[in-house]
Amino acid sequence: MNSSGHYALYAELLANIRQISLAASLPSASDASTQVALSADGRTVELRHGGRDHHLTLPAKAGLGGTLLPIQDKQKGTRALSWRLPLDAASLSPSHQADHTPWSATDLGPDSGVACRQCSTNVVPAGSVKAWKDLPSENWAEMMEFWHCHKPDHHHSHEEETGKADEQTLAARGYGASSVISAQEGVGFVDLTTLLFAESDCRSVTFSLSTFEQGSTDRQRLPSTDATPQPRSLNVFCSSCQTQLGFFNLRTSAVTLLKWQISSQSTSGAVPGIPECLAATLISTISRSGSSKSLITPILIPVQDDAIHIWVLNSSIVYSSSSSSNSSNSSNSSSSNAAPQQRTPAIKLLYRAIPCAEADKLLEAVTCDAQEINLPAQALREVLRHLGESNARLPPTERVFKEWKVGLLTRWESKVV
Repeated sequence: MNSSGHYALYAELLANIRQISLAASLPSASDASTQVALSADGRTVELRHGGRDHHLTLPAKAGLGGTLLPIQDKQKGTRALSWRLPLDAASLSPSHQADHTPWSATDLGPDSGVACRQCSTNVVPAGSVKAWKDLPSENWAEMMEFWHCHKPDHHHSHEEETGKADEQTLAARGYGASSVISAQEGVGFVDLTTLLFAESDCRSVTFSLSTFEQGSTDRQRLPSTDATPQPRSLNVFCSSCQTQLGFFNLRTSAVTLLKWQISSQSTSGAVPGIPECLAATLISTISRSGSSKSLITPILIPVQDDAIHIWVLNSSIVYSSSSSSNSSNSSNSSSSNAAPQQRTPAIKLLYRAIPCAEADKLLEAVTCDAQEINLPAQALREVLRHLGESNARLPPTERVFKEWKVGLLTRWESKVV
């Protein structure tokens, strides 16, 4: 919300208290011409100021439709106005929980292929994948071990009772620390942010220890990986446009493709971006660890890249904003006919960019309460850009909290049939 020359409206659904927060930012002080009205159906607000009209679709239906919103005495003569609107009673009916995971196994069509999003080159030909399967959460091995040790009516061995069950015994059961899920030909495994395939199912990809120019389409022709320390993975590029699509895991012999770098047929027809994938990871991290703080660090750490310290305030909000549509409007125009922006599901959070060295110190501290999440450096820069743009949509008084900035990370929301 730019308060230095543009009109902006921002609305956020506060479902817990059954209200809608509405804020208006004006390029000049409010006066007798300033009016904000709620439409008769309670779904749209109209701002009139200085001979211009602006509209915004609310993230939910408000009560008191068809009324003129009052401007408080303390807000008269200011450029920032705000209201709390009651939520319409009909909007409080129970609804199905939406899936916040982009492209789950049930979203992807059978026999659908995978292509590079940049140049549309087929990476996994259609028909190669016969089945899609969701991967378990990251702590599946620990949970399986816990279940085995504490399941009822089970007589524990002496080693289990004393906590001395060796890794070989646990691995034999399929959930030891060394147990991994390996790629299977004809099966596409689905994670929060990636799709995992057998190498034999992939086409038109280049493997490399570093850059595309140093790579080869034949992984066996790469330089020996006997160096110390031995790399855990290789970079995977599109052979046509040289875009990095993901990684090759040397331990599992699996090609891991980043969801935001590829396209595929899905039931919704939508494709996830980096913000949606990171939002799903943050929600999963909170559910798994109970920690609302995370440190987003680059997989490879160039000197010029920072890490992002994130503190999630609310993992499930819905907002609408006119800032993006108004940002390109001329301030000399007598009216604005920009279409109201639709509701956007998001995560509301605090964030700050910090040097990677500082992030390492935080992670190594005994009192660290943040979970580490790794992203490619380019993806991390895109997240910072996205958060910066979302910060500008917020009311000026709500953009900063101490040394933190407030941001909105777009959340994936599958269509509920």
